Amino acid sequence: MKKIFFIGTIIFCLLSGCQSPPTPKEVSNAPLLSNHAKPKPFNPLFFHNESYEKLSIPAEQFSTVAEWLNDETILYIANDGDGSKVLSFDLFTGVTEIFFESEEPVISVTANKDFDLFLVRSAPSYTEGKLSVLSESGELKAEWKFDDSIDLVSTWNPFTGNQLMVSSFKEDWSYDSFLLDVPTKNMVKQDVDDPFVQWLSEEKLGYINWNQEMPILEAPLYTFDLATNETVELLDSVVTFQTYHNLLFTVGNIKDEDMAVFSFRRLPDLKEVHSYEAPLLTMYSNYFIPYFAYVNSAEKFYIFEALNGGSIDSYSAGFQFIMIDVEDGTKKVIFENVENKPLKFSPNGLLSLYGYQLEQIIIPSTEEKLDLVDLF
Repeated sequence: MKKIFFIGTIIFCLLSGCQSPPTPKEVSNAPLLSNHAKPKPFNPLFFHNESYEKLSIPAEQFSTVAEWLNDETILYIANDGDGSKVLSFDLFTGVTEIFFESEEPVISVTANKDFDLFLVRSAPSYTEGKLSVLSESGELKAEWKFDDSIDLVSTWNPFTGNQLMVSSFKEDWSYDSFLLDVPTKNMVKQDVDDPFVQWLSEEKLGYINWNQEMPILEAPLYTFDLATNETVELLDSVVTFQTYHNLLFTVGNIKDEDMAVFSFRRLPDLKEVHSYEAPLLTMYSNYFIPYFAYVNSAEKFYIFEALNGGSIDSYSAGFQFIMIDVEDGTKKVIFENVENKPLKFSPNGLLSLYGYQLEQIIIPSTEEKLDLVDLF
């Protein structure tokens, strides 16, 4: 069934160097990815006290740092005249290896919850999309192509680790949604009421049921059962939400237009474990949602928090970067007056990539922010 998606009514929420950089290696000469040994236990103090290697790369080749391969190795995207390469870079040895090569531009790389499968999104043309799933050694496991597609939105199933929900948008912003299964390489079309879904269990999706007839700032959170096609209302007032393997994070219940309730609930029983109030900035027709991330192994939640409410257009007070212990609710300010930028935490949660190109590293335990990329 054809669906038309009205952009104006949806809130889409939309993971100093210590020494001189090493002599740069040409991307085209990087070796193929070897079978990585399991990384040794990582201590962030070593990262602080010992020298680490910056990624040194020509500016015209660098696209973005994309993802963590493991606790000590990142993946980054480099472009050349023949397409794109995804390369690994060891932060301690400076060794660069080829993880994936594509004749088309690579847009993003996203790991599953266990960091043993990696989704690579590429674009053969303006109206074509491609998704490739690779193992941690760079072996191609599955691949799907999407015709008549100008954008793809995907989310890993954190309960199985080997399934994806994908929405493919056409030029008129109508969309189709698909369930992708990596082991079988199957792609099954799904009739979901919203393109931006999250997993609530192995077979249930969550979505915000926006009113398509009139703009609204909050809406109910619904669940959709892939097995039965049944829909059920879960919460009555949500601005945004995100799910993880054992946690549902929501923002909603706006008070006085600029204070919101930030809540954490266990999955799958939806038992609330902690909630707090914080300022929320407004945009022209919706709310401004800052970047956030969750470290499942440590049950720590990280978010950029505004100091007060109001319009984002006139806001100039900066953001606090805070850490919240989901279990006991304790809150710690890591940085004052920092910019709200994307985050991606390492598998062990000790380091986070930071920036619009993920070109810096944050070390929460030492409250440091270090440059990662050296362009020349």
